[in-house]
Amino acid sequence: MKFRYNIFNFSTAIVFLMAFMCLMCYYLTPFMYIPALVLFCAGFIMLSVCLIKSYIKKNKLTEDQQEAIIMELAQGEDGDRYVMLDAKNDKKQRRKNRFVKFDRLLPVIFSVLVAGMFIYLLIRSLVQLF
Repeated sequence: MKFRYNIFNFSTAIVFLMAFMCLMCYYLTPFMYIPALVLFCAGFIMLSVCLIKSYIKKNKLTEDQQEAIIMELAQGEDGDRYVMLDAKNDKKQRRKNRFVKFDRLLPVIFSVLVAGMFIYLLIRSLVQLF
């Protein structure tokens, strides 16, 4: 994945760095646990948003490339063969596309799960304070 600089990615990295600094300060003062959890929650939510944007952009680009390939192949000698695919090949292609989309979506799912875990830990620790 190519790294592109933008303010949102930079702020996400800063939030994670601040969270790690709060986690290191937790060993000195125990009250830094709550800010560290808040920053980790914010960081993973921001990371999820960034990964979802990337997933949507990549899906659109892939679909455009597939349509361009099909249109290019349709202009050749055996154009009917590429345009009119039978149901069996179409079923295989749909299954393959589903697995590819799921593989691309795995980082988003993992990031959302980790964000949910940190939110749960934050709520649990806030409830135990009172």
